[in-house]
Amino acid sequence: MKDDAIVFKGTKEGLYVLLKEEMDFPNIVEQLEKKLKPSKSFFEGAKIVNFKGKSLSPGEYNELVAILQNQYGMQFIGDYETLDNSIFLEKEEEKNQSKLEPIINQRFGDEGKALFIKGTIRSGQMIKSNGSIVVLGDVNPGAYMEAAGSIIVMGNMRGTGHAGTQGDYNTYIAAFRLEPMQLRIGDIITRPPDGKQYSSKVPEMAVVRRGMIIVEPYLEKR
Repeated sequence: MKDDAIVFKGTKEGLYVLLKEEMDFPNIVEQLEKKLKPSKSFFEGAKIVNFKGKSLSPGEYNELVAILQNQYGMQFIGDYETLDNSIFLEKEEEKNQSKLEPIINQRFGDEGKALFIKGTIRSGQMIKSNGSIVVLGDVNPGAYMEAAGSIIVMGNMRGTGHAGTQGDYNTYIAAFRLEPMQLRIGDIITRPPDGKQYSSKVPEMAVVRRGMIIVEPYLEKR
């Protein structure tokens, strides 16, 4: 799918740009421009560690770096020598998502474009919405939510959440206790560091700042 042809994955060092191996270089340039132009302000000043997922020639590599730096004001901190040319496949994640069981029977009402869910979203269950999602309950590890709008969990968020599926970086993911397996806003992905369990103490929300997903107290600016 072209929507997943280029993905920005957040780490503590900065962003990795994940490229699909099967895409040819002209298509990569086209998709990169299409993804960045509408959201230039969200990526300006972002730190790019390197590319992943596709073998690039030195010339192709330098052209992509020039686009990110000169046209979109990003900081590129990697180099061609440290480029990971292995194919990037999150096989385990894809396998788990393919087994997710869509559920709609817990839906009890809409308000505007929001889908309201009452109860716990359990492991293996999947919620999708063309608007936002509001969960009056917990989201367990192994559960998956995907919304064109924002995601709000009035309980513990320990599953995977993908907000802004249509490329809206103004969306957010908020929870009374935000302790997710993975978060994604638009095409930017982040997850807790390996081997470390993040513990939320106050209601928090994940938003995009400078091309990165950051977590901040939900009531900080209210």
